[in-house]
Amino acid sequence: MDIRLIAFDMDDTLLGANGEFPEINVRALRACAARGIRLALNSGRSFETLRDFACTLGVEPFIISVNGARVDEGPNGPTLMERIYDDEHTRVVYEAMRASGLYYTVYTRGHTFMGNSAQRFLYSRFGHHYAHTSRSGPYVYEMVDDEQRLRAEGLVHPYKFVALGTAHDARFQGILDAVSPLNMSVSSSRADNLEVMMPGVDKGSALAFLAERLGIPREQVMAFGDNTNDLPMLAYAGASVAMENGEESVCRAARFIAPHHAEGGVGKFLFEKVLS
Repeated sequence: MDIRLIAFDMDDTLLGANGEFPEINVRALRACAARGIRLALNSGRSFETLRDFACTLGVEPFIISVNGARVDEGPNGPTLMERIYDDEHTRVVYEAMRASGLYYTVYTRGHTFMGNSAQRFLYSRFGHHYAHTSRSGPYVYEMVDDEQRLRAEGLVHPYKFVALGTAHDARFQGILDAVSPLNMSVSSSRADNLEVMMPGVDKGSALAFLAERLGIPREQVMAFGDNTNDLPMLAYAGASVAMENGEESVCRAARFIAPHHAEGGVGKFLFEKVLS
């Protein structure tokens, strides 16, 4: 296949079961870069979190973060595009999140704010959500557990809100009903969360922006994903690849299926279909 740009979801796609890159994936990405193929990490995570991963790859990928709300040229920038909330959309979504009673997070540049934060203790999987500050090269990243700071700082041009609960939580519907008149971009990276971005913001629109900036036609773009928030970028890419472990709807939508993420499926697929 004649591929010039490849975008990768991270969790349950490019990362293995231990949350790290399988060795075969690192080798494959470096081989792609050596051939001049441009690479992009495309995730719901923050830029700063993705930057740490990017720096271990040794290939200087583009970084598409917060579900397509931000695009950076590489681990050291510059930022090429941002799609942030305006005040009215922020107000409506914030009020819906707070009223739901669910634990939720608000992503801004350099920060993640935790709302209704006591609710996170109901779920063991949020054990890593605690107030702290970390550094990635020159970038400082802070998780904030402070309602006053959330209202004062977190509601100033955020990238996205994420509600977190149980799988297919019934309380998600109240949020959906409240934001429906705004035509927000809504997706999920797992069955237990609900991500809300500004209208038109998703992984696909960000990938399209990057491909057009690079002058690469979509027929020469490949994308890997596993969950429903990956569907827009799979729909855009000429060569769409779902992981064997992906959601059924994602596997149906993709042109190709790669082996399981825990087996280094991305690397195996690239060596067989792109690098052979």
